[in-house]
Amino acid sequence: MNNSRGQSFEEFWGEVQNEIHSHPVIVHNPYCQWFKKGEAVEEQLIDLFEQFAVFSKWFLLAQLMRVLNASDLEAEAHARYILANELGVRINSDGSTENQPFKTQWAHINWLRDTARPLNLDPERLGSWDSASSSTRAFIRGLEETYGNKDGEVGRGASYAIETWAAWGIGQGEAAESNNFWKELITGIEGYNKKNKLAGDSAIPLKFFLFHFNSEKGHGDNVLDELKESFSKPEFDGKKFIEAGGKALNAIYTFWAGLDQSRKDMKNVQPLREAGMHPSAF
Repeated sequence: MNNSRGQSFEEFWGEVQNEIHSHPVIVHNPYCQWFKKGEAVEEQLIDLFEQFAVFSKWFLLAQLMRVLNASDLEAEAHARYILANELGVRINSDGSTENQPFKTQWAHINWLRDTARPLNLDPERLGSWDSASSSTRAFIRGLEETYGNKDGEVGRGASYAIETWAAWGIGQGEAAESNNFWKELITGIEGYNKKNKLAGDSAIPLKFFLFHFNSEKGHGDNVLDELKESFSKPEFDGKKFIEAGGKALNAIYTFWAGLDQSRKDMKNVQPLREAGMHPSAF
């Protein structure tokens, strides 16, 4: 199969692997690699939940933009299903939300607020723009500029990159799955619960993270099928596709890099607090 520029899909696939699949946020995310060790203290876990809640809530805007700017009807329908599920509509095994009930408490941001309840956080603050760090804000804007772009080809490239990142390693064996970022978060929270001997209502629930881990492979398969179909169309722009995917992954990496710096800052402050000294005195 060749596109209008005379490039075979195999040749293009090699570029995708080099430019997207090898991106640091997919293959070497320092924050998630640290987090899965289960060494996070409460303050660091709170920081993760606060910033992730902003991602969860403000992703809705990027997803709506994806619906509005979808390149074709099939992409529009798929984007609408994701948006509906994020808002609180149950999802079918095929990824659609047809004929499924809605509950406000099922909205992903509310689900995440319930998950964070053992940390005694203010639910109104969770997800608010005021609680976002500069890195998280840059990340959200990056998603809007790529994933939600008015140019359907840009949105397609960003969608492929984002779903590939989220589904990375799933279904490829335990070793590969252990480096998927959802799995790394699950493992880290399990370690936190165990280290702090938390159980029952005191433990951080895992269902929110497990749901996403278990549903991502289907999303990853969908965007790969979409890429194969799109490549055969004369108007397909491979260069634009890859550039958009790279920019989307750069935005995601910014989010994690911000959390990584924040957790290091907290680690440096912790010995002072344990010694009864206030960090601002230095």
